[in-house]
Amino acid sequence: MDIDLIEKKADLTEGHWVGDIPDMEGIEFKVRSTNYKPFRVATAGLARRSGKKLNTDEGLSNFTVATGKPLAEHILIDWKGVTKGGEPLKCTKDAALAILTADDDHGIGAKFRRGVEWAGDQVADKIAAQTKDAAGN
Repeated sequence: MDIDLIEKKADLTEGHWVGDIPDMEGIEFKVRSTNYKPFRVATAGLARRSGKKLNTDEGLSNFTVATGKPLAEHILIDWKGVTKGGEPLKCTKDAALAILTADDDHGIGAKFRRGVEWAGDQVADKIAAQTKDAAGN
């Protein structure tokens, strides 16, 4: 086994484009890995602060909506195919935060949260496979 890569860190700050997102036809997200440390720290802190509230349906729903903020701040970098009123919507921090923290009657916020997290998980899996290949395991 060649240990030349032992000190080389995997770059989790770089974003990757992910398409074919379930239930989001025509949408692509440029995302970081869900293993990105600032995201993990933010969601762990959120879970700690939510504590016993997570044991209720309402508490779990509020937690799920609250995870939109760390997704907007740490995972989602850009998007393609998102429109508002038929016009392309530019990906900005404010737009991403508004959508990913929405608790709307149409389920758009929930769909975006699931989609961004799914895309981030795909990037995490890809990086893990590359790391495994590089280690020769």
